[in-house]
This record gives sequence, structure tokens and C-alpha cells, in this order.
Amino acid sequence: PDLRIPTEDHEIQFCFPAINSSCIKGKLECIVLYIFISLASVLTVFLNLLVIISISHFKQLHTPTNLLILSLAVADLLVGLIVIPLMGIRYIETCWYFGETFCSLFPFILYTVVSASLGNLVFISIDRYIAVKDPLQYSTRVTTNKAVFCIILNWLCSSIYSVIMLYDAIFSTETLITCYGDCIVTVKFEYVLTDLIVSLIIKQI
Repeated sequence: PDLRIPTEDHEIQFCFPAINSSCIKGKLECIVLYIFISLASVLTVFLNLLVIISISHFKQLHTPTNLLILSLAVADLLVGLIVIPLMGIRYIETCWYFGETFCSLFPFILYTVVSASLGNLVFISIDRYIAVKDPLQYSTRVTTNKAVFCIILNWLCSSIYSVIMLYDAIFSTETLITCYGDCIVTVKFEYVLTDLIVSLIIKQI
């Protein structure tokens, strides 16, 4: 059945026309926005993939600093590959086309890669600080094994932090979704406040 509702100026369209409980589709469709998002996604993926391939391929680049940069590039690659396209489609179309399971999983990916990016920046800053302040002892204080440990710790803490922040959204049996094609993720106010404070502290570092 045709679920478009005629009005005086336009027809109301639905995210999933074949489903009676479908959400109404917004009117924010714009070719320019799609082009911008596509370019941003492609450039982000290409540039970070270039960094990843370069550092991985050339052994002389396997330094502690470059390993931290590699970890940052992986996080940013995931942003360009997953976060930018999905968030772009979500806000332009105003519909969620990727299912309920991924609706709960996507915020976890978003929080994890963003937290990991911030963590990588912190470790890179610490690495550069030690290199400038104590250059003679840098090679003994900062080693490849320590850099790998920091990278693993960063991703692990980012994942745990994301689970804590989104625990209710991921594991709750209740849902605020009222129609098919919607995706609503709830985060407690105290968690949002904590996240804001942590982000501000990291930025000050």
C-alpha cells in the first residue's frame, strides 16, 4: 500500500513505506550535504589509511611515537568509515535504516573511537613532553613495548568507559522507540556530566 499522505503542499513520506508503524521521513534531503559527507568520509579514510600503511610497511617507522600515531590513525579511520557516513545519513534522512541491534551498537562504537582518539592525543602529548624535557633519557623511558602497552590500555579503557556510559542504552529492555525507523539512545544525566568533565580535563592537558 502507498503510505504517502497527500497534503496541500507536499506528500508525507515514511522511512519504510511498506510498514504501517514506520516513522515519518524528514525533509532534510540535500544532494550538497550528501556530497560533503561523502567527501569528508572518503578523505578521512584515505588519509588515515595512508598513515597506517606507511607506518606498518616501513620498519624504520616503528618508533614509539609513530605507534601512537598509528593508533590515532586507526581510531580516525573508524570515524571516517563508520561514524561519519552513518551519522550523516541519520541526520539528513531523519531515519535509521540499520536495525535495532546496530542502533544500540553504534553509540558504543562512537564513544569508543572518540575516547580512544582523545586518549591517543594525551599519550602523544606525554611522549613529546618527555622528548623535549629529557631528550637524553627519552630512549630508555619511552620504549616500543611501553607504547604498545599504552595503546592497548587506551583502547581497553575506552571500551570500558563506553560500556559504562551506555550501559542503560545497550542492556536495557525498555525502549523509547515509538515507530519503525527510529533510533533513540538514552544516557543518564550524571553520565553526560561526567563525560563533559572528563573531556574538559583532557582538553586542558
